[in-house]
Amino acid sequence: MDNENNYPDFVAACRPGTVDGVCGINCRHSVSPYIPGVSNNPFEQFDSEENKKAYELSQRQRLLERRVRKTKREVVALQSAVDATEDESLKFDLQQSLDKKSYLLQKQNKAYNQFCEDNELKKLQERLKIAEWGRNEAAKARGAARRYENAK
Repeated sequence: MDNENNYPDFVAACRPGTVDGVCGINCRHSVSPYIPGVSNNPFEQFDSEENKKAYELSQRQRLLERRVRKTKREVVALQSAVDATEDESLKFDLQQSLDKKSYLLQKQNKAYNQFCEDNELKKLQERLKIAEWGRNEAAKARGAARRYENAK
C-alpha cells in the first residue's frame, strides 16, 4: 500500500530541526507515525467555534501575563530608585508610586488567577516570572500594596 503520495512532504512543509519549524522554539506540536486503520485520523474536522474560543481565551491569558510581567519590572525599577535616592521628598514621591504600582500588581495577579479559574485554564506561573523577581521582591511588593490599601 503506497501512502507516500497522499500526504505532503513532511521535511519541506514542516522544516523539523529549524528554529521556526516543527519542534522549534515555542512550538507545541509533536510528531508521531500515522498508521492507516490503527491510528486516530489526524485530519478529522475540529469545531471551528470551539477552536476560536480556545484561541481567544489563550490570547487573553497571554495579555494578562504580559501585563503582570510589565508591572513587575516597573515595581523592581521603582524599588531600586527608592533605595538609591538620597533626597527625602523625592524618596517619598517614589515610595508613593511604588506602593500604587505594587497594589496594581496585586490586582493584576488576582485578575489573572480569577480569569484562569473562570475559564478552566491552567495557570502558567513560569510565564509570570521575570529575572529580577524573587521572594524578597515579592514580599516588599506585598508590603507596599498593603501600605497603599491602608492609606486609601
